Amino acid sequence: MNSMTGFSENSLQENGIEFKCIAKSLNSRFLEILIKLPNNLKSNEGWIRELLQKNLSRGKVELEIFYSRAIDHHLSVSPKLIKEIKNNEKKIRSKGLDLQKISYSEILKISEISQKQLNIKSSSLKSLVRKSIDKLIDTRSAEGDSIRKDLIRLTKLMKKNISQVKKLEKKNIQKAYERINKYQKDLKVSSSEINFSEVISSLGKADINEEIVRFNSHLALVTKLLSSKKIIGKKIDFYSQEMVREANTMSSKAGIIEIKNRVVDLKSCIEKVKEHAQNIE
Repeated sequence: MNSMTGFSENSLQENGIEFKCIAKSLNSRFLEILIKLPNNLKSNEGWIRELLQKNLSRGKVELEIFYSRAIDHHLSVSPKLIKEIKNNEKKIRSKGLDLQKISYSEILKISEISQKQLNIKSSSLKSLVRKSIDKLIDTRSAEGDSIRKDLIRLTKLMKKNISQVKKLEKKNIQKAYERINKYQKDLKVSSSEINFSEVISSLGKADINEEIVRFNSHLALVTKLLSSKKIIGKKIDFYSQEMVREANTMSSKAGIIEIKNRVVDLKSCIEKVKEHAQNIE
């Protein structure tokens, strides 16, 4: 099980330049990919996107690559660059054109522009990106393990609560019988005057066995999914909604406060399961 939340940061040094790759992801219903690259690396966006699509199934993923030189490189100008600038000046002057003297700050700007044209080896870039994606997957997996443990805890708690609701099922039916008998006595209705179809209907509305069976079925499927290595987030979210529906029906049919209280505990657990489902693949 993998979470959709993760973060990674990797860097490497090449030719005096530090290249850094930052990858992060948040929860999303689908896989959304945003790639930010320097202009001279934009041609690599295709294979980077394919690599992310191959390794991730859901989440809002952002991958950014940028680079920078150390401060001392910014404040220095190589003799080679100065020589090239002077040679260009001579060529231009030899053609009869007049040039103003270039200041040190302008030379630094030229140096900065030339640095921006520097590139990274294809193999180095691929290694940097792959390491960042692998680390992102590791962080998503680590959080996924924590979520799995909490989901196991919640499913066990729901099993305990629904079993207690099951034990109260007969008491709930008995409460319905008592209510009908009370109405008969209060209204002084004889047995011959009782509409038994309505009595049976009332007792049926108090029967929560069907809801308990369906709830246990959904809960069993969620428990089974927790041991799966497949993408399970959307399935757990669906079964959570179904369990909420059954819990609401049980609460509406409950004639005793004990069942209503257990259903409240069940719904509290289900809401936590739904929150987790929104953040796992």
